[in-house]
Amino acid sequence: MAPSYPPAQLSSPAPAAVADEGWQEGFELPAHTSSVARARAHLRSHLHRWGFPEDLGHTAQLVISEFVTNAVLHTDTGRIGCSIHLDGRRLRIEVTDEGTQTRAPQPRSAGPDEVNGRGLQLVGALAQRWGVSAREARCGRVVWAELGTTG
Repeated sequence: MAPSYPPAQLSSPAPAAVADEGWQEGFELPAHTSSVARARAHLRSHLHRWGFPEDLGHTAQLVISEFVTNAVLHTDTGRIGCSIHLDGRRLRIEVTDEGTQTRAPQPRSAGPDEVNGRGLQLVGALAQRWGVSAREARCGRVVWAELGTTG
């Protein structure tokens, strides 16, 4: 059984304007390995534009990297949708695919010599919550994580 870690709280609070309005952005990428870096760059750009601190950005980039990588490697989707939602208390990251797989992503135990297999364990350690849900009226799924924005 994988070890359990308490959810991470980030040290920098959300900017004051976020608490009142909340922000969200979405973008689509092709299901290609180069899209992992592009997803990180899009996310970093939006968080910077919203005035968010670097510690949140690093954690959020790791989460979106893991989700996009999994969509590219483990689904038969042609496109990947990414969205970020920000309010005063949390940052929600969602990655959608249009794949036909019926099995939801699950954390797995990677052996000490394995290079892969720890991504969802990292997400579980860093996020307040994360999960997977089916896309309504479409094939595919949504993998999401919520990161706290206060210390």
